[in-house]
Amino acid sequence: MENKLIKIANYYNNFDVELAKLKLEENDIYCFIKNENIAQLQFGIANFELMVNESDKEIALQILHEKEE
Repeated sequence: MENKLIKIANYYNNFDVELAKLKLEENDIYCFIKNENIAQLQFGIANFELMVNESDKEIALQILHEKEE
């Protein structure tokens, strides 16, 4: 079975998306930031998409939600 990548969150600044990525990586969840280079070229408007394996979606969302509280 092929494990495809899906978007679990949008962020509008580099700090927040990098923090979320670190939280997931600390829990051994593979993730990457889509549009990272494009968003950095656009002044004032950034749309970073945090991507994870589809099989990790639920646990990733749980981790991000727990860390916010």
